[in-house]
Amino acid sequence: MFFDQAFYRGVFERTINGHYQAAKVTFGTQPPTYNQIQSMIAGRWSTLTWASGDQTTALASSAQSAQQRKRQARQAIRGRGSSPQAKQVLKLAHKQNLVLKKKRRKETKQAHALKVRLKKQEKRLAKHRGH
Repeated sequence: MFFDQAFYRGVFERTINGHYQAAKVTFGTQPPTYNQIQSMIAGRWSTLTWASGDQTTALASSAQSAQQRKRQARQAIRGRGSSPQAKQVLKLAHKQNLVLKKKRRKETKQAHALKVRLKKQEKRLAKHRGH
């Protein structure tokens, strides 16, 4: 749990089959309570967007009990912060998302330009029809 540009954010980490994954969650402008974090973990754990990293040795079991997750949430609130590995994985995922967004934007722009060009050509040909 950390405070980042007017928002409290949480970083969750897990290791599944030797693959390290991290997810970032924004809680809001007020520091979250234990109950808010526990309810978020219970309700949204399976729907979090996990960013994958390189294969690592399994530091923690992927099948954590609810009590272990509560304990981790409590430790995170105390100000332990996020690990450098989690920051690196999340930053890499962010860069990949930027590249994908740029590619989609370029494709959309090209499709629009083609549509405009065809419309102009059709209009020009209609002018010279003769009737």
